[in-house]
Amino acid sequence: MHSLLPEATPTGGLLGRVQYWFACFFVIGWTGVVCGGLFHQFGLWQYPRPLDVAQRMFMLLAAMGAAHIVRTAMAHGALSGRDYMTGWGLSLAAVTAGSFASWRQPVVHALPGDKGYGSEVFGLHLHVWAWIGFQVSVVAIGAAMAFAHWTAGHQVPATVAGPLRTAGELALGFLGLVLLVNLVAVFFEEGFHWFLPQAPARYRFFQDVGFLH
Repeated sequence: MHSLLPEATPTGGLLGRVQYWFACFFVIGWTGVVCGGLFHQFGLWQYPRPLDVAQRMFMLLAAMGAAHIVRTAMAHGALSGRDYMTGWGLSLAAVTAGSFASWRQPVVHALPGDKGYGSEVFGLHLHVWAWIGFQVSVVAIGAAMAFAHWTAGHQVPATVAGPLRTAGELALGFLGLVLLVNLVAVFFEEGFHWFLPQAPARYRFFQDVGFLH
């Protein structure tokens, strides 16, 4: 008697690979954006304010949601609908909260004559670009979730050596490294205090340990 169930997990086809590649690019993209903030912090000596740090946290949290999809595909090959919803749901919550944080920042500088804090990129402050990125991500995640039911339960060949696994390893490694660097950067700026200063002018850790006065 033949079973109506397939004997092997069906391949994910083009959409399965597109979902996986999109998750990898999502991780690398938002992690790269955080690197841009770190460049402004250490290269241009623009100390991040609490709202800047909050935006970075939401960016990394969004990347971690997509990283869940990448890691599951690398470990098990097939992803369930629950895996997709968990990963993209976390990312969606993060970019939604990050969108509010980046919108809140220009409100602080809404007074006439206030040019805002930090340098500009193509005429816009970093928090404006962050808001645009968060909004675009909301749409992109919605599209990814809309197609998730077509690829759920299908095999994504990322468990064996090849371009898919290499891309996943690079994405996860990049995210882990930037997470660590950002954690150290925030610790140096905050020092042994409960809160970040609203207008930081130094790394308070070095002041706390006596390196700065």
